[in-house]
Amino acid sequence: MFLEELHLINFKNYRNSSFSFNPGLNFIYGENGNGKTNILESISLLCYSKSFLMNSDSDCVMHGENRYDISGGFENASGSKSRVKISYNRDTFAKELYYGNEKVSKLNEFIGSFPLVVLSPYDLKLTSGTPQDRRRNFDLLISQVSRVYLSDLRDYNKIIKQKNSLLRENVLSRRYQPMEVRDMVTLWNSELLELAVKIIFRRLDFIEEFRKYVEECFNKIVGTRYIPVITYESDIFEGTTDTRFDASEIRSRLKSLLDSRLDAEIKRGLSLSGPHRDNYIFSMNKDGTLFDMRTFASQGEHKTFVVSLKLSEFGYIKENLQHTNIGDPVLLLDDVFSELDKSRIAKISQLITGFNQVFITTTDIDHLEVLKLSFKETKAFNIINGTVQSI
Repeated sequence: MFLEELHLINFKNYRNSSFSFNPGLNFIYGENGNGKTNILESISLLCYSKSFLMNSDSDCVMHGENRYDISGGFENASGSKSRVKISYNRDTFAKELYYGNEKVSKLNEFIGSFPLVVLSPYDLKLTSGTPQDRRRNFDLLISQVSRVYLSDLRDYNKIIKQKNSLLRENVLSRRYQPMEVRDMVTLWNSELLELAVKIIFRRLDFIEEFRKYVEECFNKIVGTRYIPVITYESDIFEGTTDTRFDASEIRSRLKSLLDSRLDAEIKRGLSLSGPHRDNYIFSMNKDGTLFDMRTFASQGEHKTFVVSLKLSEFGYIKENLQHTNIGDPVLLLDDVFSELDKSRIAKISQLITGFNQVFITTTDIDHLEVLKLSFKETKAFNIINGTVQSI
């Protein structure tokens, strides 16, 4: 799959701009603050209706205007062409997404149609940030290859939101009798249990599937001395080091947790157990000793781990979609070469050789000559304050 063309109207600092892209490398050069990242952000909105920077839609509208419009043309692996358009009105808060001529009413039926992998400075939070950052990243990755997972996740999050609303309201108003609130929370728990089991089970399977991609990519960048390790952290694993549970064991352990923490949840006004509170732990095995990235890794090791992780997402999506006509995901690399030495830049360039379509932003035009060696087709753009010039 590749993005052939992009049109932006009143999107951030782009008043009315059109781009024609190559399969292969699209190199976007310019000084900071001129709008390079805005191009990549618009592509992420086209592909999964959200900014990879987690910006609000209102913040994406050009100053002084009331709406933005983004449209793009894609071609999949079979040569079939399609268009996507997304718009947002800041006055009415209305956001509309069109796939061809059809308005998209259910996002879970759209996500994965145009798979995307993004690596930006924001992603450095993956190894050092919050559990929410890591869950969000992997939830999006799994959702791009499994609409069943995305549907389960959305349904689960709705129930958790309703359950937390009930718990919070009870703490603030004491509206319900103790037995009433216990019965209502127990009912919500019974509704979310099966969804939670499926989500946890799928995440555990994902880690097993994903491990080979991360190890292979990491080893190509830094060698075999260090082995990256990803583990899943959940309260259901208390008292055991074995996480190879089947669905029935996950169900039994989670139900016990929900039952045992019922009174604590009512008292605190917050749901305390479930996949919405779980975590992914990143570690490195150095000569047989396991080190937690959160406390023992240098800044360079953090960045190398994240680069390996994100490039591995490409291989994971590609393999999982190989029996479809969608094709390879598009890769967006936003300012990834800053603070990396030349040898690691060269290794990353070699890793992305053969990727179907790559967008790279940078302030250093010298990177273009190195990257050209890895791609048959290259197109370069110089961005100056929201205007585009071909290099």
